[in-house]
Amino acid sequence: MQKEVVQSDLIDLSFAMESSASLWNIIFEGFDQEVVLVSKFAGREPEAINTLYRFGFLICERYKDCKVEPRDWGIEIRKSLPENDFNLVSEWTDLMESVREEIATFMPSSQ
Repeated sequence: MQKEVVQSDLIDLSFAMESSASLWNIIFEGFDQEVVLVSKFAGREPEAINTLYRFGFLICERYKDCKVEPRDWGIEIRKSLPENDFNLVSEWTDLMESVREEIATFMPSSQ
């Protein structure tokens, strides 16, 4: 029995957050520190990685406030936010999940 491959399963998406704030900053200045949101799109197959590279190029061209870095496994998108705002982080997460689904629609189906 052959397992059906869902297109979006060919791309893994993970998130990270980086900040230059120290524990000292957080305690005495609060949590509203500048952060960098990192989204990692990893392809499971060579076709997925190539598709990610093409999308990364488009994102880099259209959105100057994002930094796109190609990796062996896919792409990494970095976006700086002036403060650690839960609503902005949630919006970014939703946007990246939508981007993942959109990328998956451009991949050739493999079954």
